[in-house]
Parts: sequence; structure tokens; C-alpha cells
Amino acid sequence: MAANTGFVHGGDILLYQNTGTDVAPVWTPFAHATSHKITHPTNIRTINTKTLGPNTGVKAGLHGQSSLSMSGLKTYDDENYFTLKSLRDNRTRIQFKLAGRPVADTDFFEVNEQSGDSYEEGYGYITSLSSDHPHDANATFEVEIAIDGNTEVKTVS
Repeated sequence: MAANTGFVHGGDILLYQNTGTDVAPVWTPFAHATSHKITHPTNIRTINTKTLGPNTGVKAGLHGQSSLSMSGLKTYDDENYFTLKSLRDNRTRIQFKLAGRPVADTDFFEVNEQSGDSYEEGYGYITSLSSDHPHDANATFEVEIAIDGNTEVKTVS
């Protein structure tokens, strides 16, 4: 983060859902996440001409479908697997941001989000949701979100 010149601790980055409105967003952490991953692929076009001989070149093509995946622990409270299932079942477009912990959060590992830090914000739809219930371990869930359009990189003010 901005004041820390070291590496970002993954536990300090949270995935939030806007549970308010576009005008007055309320950023709520997603249901007990243990990890998340965002992917922005680019399609590559192979270039091969007679003058290149046995070699090929590449050019960047269209951007592929960006996605966000998350794993978490199933719980009995309101922010759980069933909240995500309801969003999926209702085909709800989700506004999300992947950002540091707010300053008021005392559970941070190394550093809270600070003025000047960058984060990603965007919209998407849940395309896959699964849960796992092993005999002698924590019950977990996994969710995949297809990003609608491009994410926007914003700066904490």
C-alpha cells in the first residue's frame, strides 16, 4: 500500500460488493472470503509471413472475458453462500471493488488502505457457484464472476 514500501499482504486485500446505490455506495466485504483472484486475458493473434521464415510473431488482439474468482468459508450468518446463490439465481449485476482494508478496520495484517492507494472497481455476474462439505474440515464455497466490460482503476482520496 502507499505508506508501506514492501510487498502487499494478501490478507489486507478484500473483495467488496456495493450493497448501496451507484450514487451512495455502501461497500460490504463478500461472504467470509479466504482468497480471490482477478484475471484479465488478452487474445493473441499469430503473425506468420514468408519473410519471418520458421519463426512466428504475435500481436495483441481483443481483450478476453475478464473474471473474478473467490473462495470462502460457509457460515450461518447473513453474509454467506446463500446470499451469493440468491444473487446468481436472480441474475443480479454486482458492483464490486478489490481494495485494501478501510482505515477503521483493526483486523489488518500489515497496513490499512491509505490515500493514494489504487484499487479496481467493476461490474459482473455470477456464472458459477459451488460448495464443498468434507467430513472432517470446514465447509467452503467457490464463486466465479464474469466481469461486464472493463474494470476501472481508481485512487483512494
